[in-house]
Amino acid sequence: MILLFSAITNGAPQISRTLNLQEIHLVRCLKYISHRYFTPGRTVVISSPANYREVQQELIAEIHQTSLWPIVVTVDGNIRIPANSNFVDRDGSYIILIPNGNIKTFMDEINGLVQTNFRFTRLWNYETRFVVAGANEFSISQQRNIFEYFSNFRIYNCIIVTQEYYALDKEFRGKNWVNIVETGKKLVVYTWFPYQRSDHCTEVNAVTLLDSWVITAQGQFTKNTDLFPRKISNNLNRCPMKAFIRDTNTTYNAIYVQRTFSNGSSLEYMEGFEYQLLNVVLQKMNMRLVHDFTPNVSYLNVETTIKLIVAMVAKEIYIAVGGIGTDVLSVSYFDSTNPYYMMRMRWYVPCSVKYPRWSSIFRILSVELWLVLIITIVIAAVSTTLVGRYSCTLEWKRYKSLSSSLTNIWAVILGVSVSTMPRTPSLRSLFLGWVCFSVAFSTVFQSFLTSFLIDSGYKTPIQNMDELFASGMKLAYRPEYSYIFEQGDETELTKVQRNLANCPSYDVCLDWAKYQKNVSILMIDTNAEDYYSNGFFVGDNSEHLMCGLEDGVVYFTGLHMVMFYGDPLMRRVNEIIARFFEAGLYDFWITINSEKGKLLAWKKANFLPPKAYYSFNLYHMQPAFYIFFIGCFLSAHCFIIELLYNCVLNKRY
Repeated sequence: MILLFSAITNGAPQISRTLNLQEIHLVRCLKYISHRYFTPGRTVVISSPANYREVQQELIAEIHQTSLWPIVVTVDGNIRIPANSNFVDRDGSYIILIPNGNIKTFMDEINGLVQTNFRFTRLWNYETRFVVAGANEFSISQQRNIFEYFSNFRIYNCIIVTQEYYALDKEFRGKNWVNIVETGKKLVVYTWFPYQRSDHCTEVNAVTLLDSWVITAQGQFTKNTDLFPRKISNNLNRCPMKAFIRDTNTTYNAIYVQRTFSNGSSLEYMEGFEYQLLNVVLQKMNMRLVHDFTPNVSYLNVETTIKLIVAMVAKEIYIAVGGIGTDVLSVSYFDSTNPYYMMRMRWYVPCSVKYPRWSSIFRILSVELWLVLIITIVIAAVSTTLVGRYSCTLEWKRYKSLSSSLTNIWAVILGVSVSTMPRTPSLRSLFLGWVCFSVAFSTVFQSFLTSFLIDSGYKTPIQNMDELFASGMKLAYRPEYSYIFEQGDETELTKVQRNLANCPSYDVCLDWAKYQKNVSILMIDTNAEDYYSNGFFVGDNSEHLMCGLEDGVVYFTGLHMVMFYGDPLMRRVNEIIARFFEAGLYDFWITINSEKGKLLAWKKANFLPPKAYYSFNLYHMQPAFYIFFIGCFLSAHCFIIELLYNCVLNKRY
């Protein structure tokens, strides 16, 4: 795409002139640089002041012949395309034409490229290549000013193409700024390298000559050296890394510690896994940490974010750490490093609890089987009565009434002897069948009863979000997590708001969830792991009190370090973090911290493998003894009532 010059000049007639030899070779030199170093398919922006339009026109014509790049033409940094268009590629390449190295003209062009509708937008990627070119001589001070201005935008991948300059400024006379060894008419290419000395890290200290373009025939470079070498090495010579460290009051991120000793002295220092990781990164880069401590802030609010942007633009801050997730990436000025720990925010519900041992008697059989047993007892009693009453007159009277037959049937099923044995073969056969059934039932019943007395089992817990919403259990979360539901599904927000718990505080909700089992809690997995480690979520018998739902994840994010968009240090930081993450060292730190918390909490797990033996003692037999005592009491009570009843009858007769 080319914005032609009728648009640039608004239709006004332009007076053209013929290019001189230096300008012709400048165009050829820039064309060569474009073909060799500019990525095909990426946008090439050609910016020029209005008084240098002839060179710009010729350069456009030469580059456009190959059609390798979309071309955007600007005059004084004014790109005449719709404000909402994303056509200009911030990762493309830029050719900025200035006739005489005037720094004000250069600054106007750069500012025009940065601004859209009079406000600054996202800046360039660190791989973006800039070429500043002019056919006239640029003094050393002009070149230094240009590189300094580029450095303010963290642009180090830049070169200057200009006519060779022989006369040094008085300010630089006697200083070895440029090593000039060649003579004759030529165009020269200059650049500079940051982080070469600890006292001159991003400040331009020395301008380096890369190559020379000989103005003969079609022109050519004398050395054919790489004009865009890698500027950021692995060794940054102890340059300072200015960091913004947010105190999150958690070991997983960063925490500010103040300790006071018995002698009155105090010690203040930073610790935390993110702080440790930052130190590892800087150690590998050979940089020293200069940090700006920030008190506990739940999240980066608008005011803090604006201050952080201003500090990064002013190069007062280069990197920010301390529990900063992906939510800050909505700000176009920020870019995040590779994640080094993934965090999930999920719903935690009360874990399943054990059934009371008293209820185990009723859990041995289902309701249907209990009904079948009752019906079977009634049928057996009725059958016994009918057989005893009508089969033979010689049978005992105790088998001829329904109440007596029911008592005998119940005695057999309880394993108690009957008062009178049946006489007739038919009744004995029926009685024998009932005895066999009672023995089988009693054996099964006692086996299950003994098992349930040893381990009564657990109630079925809530296993998914549908069951959670259907249960009507109240929900609770920290106030700062409300933004998650505001950005989420409207239906889920309605369900959460409908079941929201009315707790005096979040800690009170945690206590309700642990002990009363009537609240579900939204929390980050790392916080839950801390609660498990220090015993806060562990009961007296080492059982878990709160369990996370597999499908209860409502927010997924990772721990990142945040840097300014386009910062050239990002690549090296990402390399180190990627290797650190692949080695599993951050997870290893978290595991060590978790084990340390368990030791300090004096909680010893008592979980046995599935096939191990359980201890069986008098504690487990308490319900059996209670039932035995109740039976003895009822038997004695019935015996006394029977004696009293017989005494009363004897007195009457």
